[in-house]
Amino acid sequence: MNTIKATDHTSVEETAADSVAVKKETSPSKGKGISRRKMLGFLGIQVVAGTLATAAIAAPKNFNPKHYNRGITPDQLPATRAWLVTDPTTCVGCRTCEIVCSLAHDDICRPALSRIHTTYDPQHRLVKLAVMPDVCRQCNMADCYLACEYDALILDPKTGARIIDPAKCEGCGECFAACPYDMIVENEEKSIFSKCDLCGGDPMCVKYCPADALKFIELG
Repeated sequence: MNTIKATDHTSVEETAADSVAVKKETSPSKGKGISRRKMLGFLGIQVVAGTLATAAIAAPKNFNPKHYNRGITPDQLPATRAWLVTDPTTCVGCRTCEIVCSLAHDDICRPALSRIHTTYDPQHRLVKLAVMPDVCRQCNMADCYLACEYDALILDPKTGARIIDPAKCEGCGECFAACPYDMIVENEEKSIFSKCDLCGGDPMCVKYCPADALKFIELG
């Protein structure tokens, strides 16, 4: 009986030693490969980046055919090649973006005319420090563009941004009614509407954001 126990004990020790040897042979050496933690972190970054990109370029889901005055289908609209991406985790709610936007486009520091909006407590939970910078999505199948019957909405040849030509805008408000994200801005004094034009590819809001909460993404 004692002999059998000794034999079993010896066998277990040999098996354990063999297992350790196999692990040593198959484990990557230091400085090579990538750890599980780093891999999970990398995958997490990719998921977040993919989500942000999808949200930025995805077309609105509430198309309303009665707003379409140009006689083209949404899929015939050329895709945008640039857009803004926000990071609410770093936004401090200073509203610098709103000030520089209105100053750059309307020569006045008036956040109400800004093409970018700062939303406090976006989840309606009375969290005072929760801030969400809201920007135009530059939708591929843009309701605002298709809604304009005066051809005031045009495409920027450089960025593909959907922009409003103030010289052609008649102030009808069709683009304002069509936008599902409420990103069309009304200038009551001039009786025209405006929206983000990405500043021709050099967004002022991105340049002057002190918290680095805004990014300009441009397809190559």
